[in-house]
Amino acid sequence: MLDRRTVLIVEEEFLIAIDIQRVLEGMSAQQTIFTRSAHEALGIQERWPEIDLAIVELRQGDPASVQLAQKLSAAKIPMVICTADTSLRRGVAELPSAKVLIKPVPDEALASAIGQALAISI
Repeated sequence: MLDRRTVLIVEEEFLIAIDIQRVLEGMSAQQTIFTRSAHEALGIQERWPEIDLAIVELRQGDPASVQLAQKLSAAKIPMVICTADTSLRRGVAELPSAKVLIKPVPDEALASAIGQALAISI
């Protein structure tokens, strides 16, 4: 599903990012780019044209993460949102097409959300 694709992972917790990468490798992702914050991801915008999918952590009380997700959406980069904030279970108003997963995320749920995000972007 992710053959020859590059995925941006925006996740503060290193172990969670590595777990996401493991799932992506199982889906044949070509490359993963790690950033630990929205600010760091915004700092590499020059690399965004090579990104085929983004897995973005939204943190409660962090407007920068919502801003990042909006900019990725405007750049037409398919996205899956991961969060520990259960109030986002029904989605993010500013990002109606983004799939939101509540942590901890089972591998199968992540794989399914990735498939949905890529299907929407076609």
